[in-house]
Amino acid sequence: MAECIALNGPHDAAVDGSTAAMVSPLRQDLDLYPGAPGATYEPTWVLHDPVRNKFFNLGWLEFELLKRWTREDPASIADYVSKETTLDATIEDVNALDAFLVRNQLVRIDDCDATWTRYQSTVSKKPRLSSLLLHRYLFFFVPLVHPDRFLQATLPVARPFFSSTFRKLLALVTMLGLYLVMREWTTFAQTFARFFSFEGLLYFALALIVSKCLHELGHAYACKTYGLHVPTMGVAFLVMWPFLYTDTTESWKLASRRQRMAIGIAGMFAELSLAAFATLLWSFLSDGPVRSAVFFLATASWAMTLAININPFMRWDGYYLLSDLLGVQNLQPRAFALGRWRLREWLFGFKDPPPETHDRRMRRILIAYAYSTWIYRLILFLGIALLVYHFFFKALGIILMAAELVWFIGRPIYAELKEWRRRKTSLKWNRNTIVSSALVVLALALLIAPWERYTTAPGVLKPLQHKTFYAPVPARLQGAHIVPDQFVSKDELLFTLHSPELDFHIQDARNQIRLYRSSLARQGATHLLERRDVVQRELRKAVAAYRGYLEQLSQLQIKAPFSGEMVTVTENLTAGRWLPESSPLATLVNTDTLVVHAYVTEDQLDRIQRDAPAQFHPENPRLKPVNVRVTEIDRASTKSLSEPVLASRYGGPLATRDTGSGALVPTEAVYRVRLAVRNPREDLKQTVLRGVVRIKAESESWLKRIWRTVGAVLIRESGF
Repeated sequence: MAECIALNGPHDAAVDGSTAAMVSPLRQDLDLYPGAPGATYEPTWVLHDPVRNKFFNLGWLEFELLKRWTREDPASIADYVSKETTLDATIEDVNALDAFLVRNQLVRIDDCDATWTRYQSTVSKKPRLSSLLLHRYLFFFVPLVHPDRFLQATLPVARPFFSSTFRKLLALVTMLGLYLVMREWTTFAQTFARFFSFEGLLYFALALIVSKCLHELGHAYACKTYGLHVPTMGVAFLVMWPFLYTDTTESWKLASRRQRMAIGIAGMFAELSLAAFATLLWSFLSDGPVRSAVFFLATASWAMTLAININPFMRWDGYYLLSDLLGVQNLQPRAFALGRWRLREWLFGFKDPPPETHDRRMRRILIAYAYSTWIYRLILFLGIALLVYHFFFKALGIILMAAELVWFIGRPIYAELKEWRRRKTSLKWNRNTIVSSALVVLALALLIAPWERYTTAPGVLKPLQHKTFYAPVPARLQGAHIVPDQFVSKDELLFTLHSPELDFHIQDARNQIRLYRSSLARQGATHLLERRDVVQRELRKAVAAYRGYLEQLSQLQIKAPFSGEMVTVTENLTAGRWLPESSPLATLVNTDTLVVHAYVTEDQLDRIQRDAPAQFHPENPRLKPVNVRVTEIDRASTKSLSEPVLASRYGGPLATRDTGSGALVPTEAVYRVRLAVRNPREDLKQTVLRGVVRIKAESESWLKRIWRTVGAVLIRESGF
């Protein structure tokens, strides 16, 4: 939906102060419609320019002025409005309206000189090629179809979907579908794993296209329901990201805000209807391609509606719904003007009047909306800039990222700073300027002062000696000689296993060795030399295999490698039980000595010294922090993470990638720091405790830290 330009908005405050002798004549092709009541239920009207299909919102004063526009004399128009209505019109109001009409090309040009002047003005305002390319890169429309005739012909088919009966059916389907999905929530949630594959992304893209087409048809048919014209449907691009759009500009002809909101909701209603029926259908289908397609339709519709369409901070459906709900047209420009005014008053105390009059509640809503939108857009456009940078090759990525940052972030900030500079002569010392100056000094002090004396890193507390025993081969348990919490001595027998398969391999290897030795004994020194070499080679292989089997046989007698306590023992370890290979049996720890292994980044490494005091804060909030001390610092980055509990794959804080060999390789350079526990407590004598280590480090300012981080990124990305 295109914006309806509000004449009574904040952008009309700055008008040329010159007084026109006669007002400009209006074009004869303009249309005037009653508008929806404003936020305080004041009457409004909508002026329509059919040539450009633009709409302009007029207040009561502007409407009364236009009713008497044929009098041509500004003083006469203002005088008659003041006499015939309760409004107090001035010549400045007439001149402001005349300037607005001229600026938006709503006046008639009757002489050649005026036509030539308008032409020269248009040519001078024509953007340069570089500016045109920049605008086309950042945002542009591509109309694809003119659907009005098709929509009118198929409207009887779509009309039942706007009935109250369908809404009741949809509510029933939604509740039933969600209830059935909750009963199979584990299966439904596990299906999300398919998103993270090329096939899953392809299905999601196709489902997204279907749901968005239905979304736009919802808008279009809602317009036709109210007898409006839908001129175009197509694709728009925001920083090269495509999305579908429907031109519903004619909805501004409607005098009811409720009807305009119905058009805005229709797209989301259509998309959510698809999601509701797809969710219900998923519960009745068996696994296969059809169920997968229905799943993607459901999730794409739910996700895009909740994440994007209902968002009021960008000019999607949620924005226009909020605009109609508040009764404030041109919501963002007017809210932004109020936000800038409030910011200047907070910082400098100019004592300026607000750009437009609202009651206190509405003013607070608009200012809060403005600040929320600025924060949201800052985060969004920074993210888009990074995506643009990484999407293209480096040289072009830098240019496009810079253009996006300058246009969407830098340009508004520069415009506001420019306004502050223009008004520097109005600055005076007052409570606002004193407070804002103090806050600036405090912020600089926080940035410059080296007050950050600690650094934190993810870590794990564990016994220095720790071992978990597994069945080395598929075997039968002959005896378990320990129980949980039992203290065992070094070399004490823990488990006795027996493997008939291993016995068979040992006996087979013995037979092969005897066979090869017998064969060599029957052959002479020179008899079949080539055959003799082959037999000797096979004999060496058989001997090596035999020794390997004997080594495995010795491992079936599992003994304690050190003295300690059996903290865990697998249940039901009874004699005669068959155990698969790598089946866990028990865990032995020596709790006399506890250590902490922490992992720091490269910028933290230079700030940490040996023997520095630290504290380990367990992840379990019921456990108190532990005093530790740095004993060793690795100067080479960790190639493979030896503590899986810290890996992101197992819910830890360190991002790792799986190399396929089972090793967990950190995605960025980290360095291991070993810390000794000073006084081990009984409540810490568990197998492994994950947490955060707070290490005393060299004092550093935030500014230095930011500078080092930015410098590292620039150096890393500077190579082409």
